[in-house]
Amino acid sequence: MLKSQDIVILLQVHCLGTAWTYSELAKSLKMSASTVHEALQRCEISHLYNQKRKKVLKGALEEFLVHGLKYAFPAEAGAIVRGIPTAHSAEPLNKLLMVDETNPYVWASAKGKVKGQAIIPLYKSVPEVVENKEDTRLYELFCLVDSLRVGKIREQELAGMELNKRLYA
Repeated sequence: MLKSQDIVILLQVHCLGTAWTYSELAKSLKMSASTVHEALQRCEISHLYNQKRKKVLKGALEEFLVHGLKYAFPAEAGAIVRGIPTAHSAEPLNKLLMVDETNPYVWASAKGKVKGQAIIPLYKSVPEVVENKEDTRLYELFCLVDSLRVGKIREQELAGMELNKRLYA
């Protein structure tokens, strides 16, 4: 059975390509190497990852994210907190939609600069992982995934299209 952290790991593997080791991947996501290894084994069983080729099976991952993620790992907006913008309150979707900025969606973080409704990330280290990254690809993928989890139909459709662009670019 998949765990939410498995999706986080697959998205990072997608961003890194094949140039990584288990310890490097784990360090980049603030997880243990054994957690990463177990996650990728679950992903292979679920036909989302090919371990021999170190390759994310993009079509299967896209199908799962667009059609199954919101059921397997739903998200609800919570209390107003300080944090890092996510879902359609962050790029790339906030540039494509008319977003109500009075209560943006955020991951709770003491270092965050935005006050908004809390969304629990797929894995506890996600806000810390994206805080100081110069490469925004992973952050954008996490935000698109959160839009699939918490967004209305329009946000989900746009998130699916943007996700497709990023998976096959």
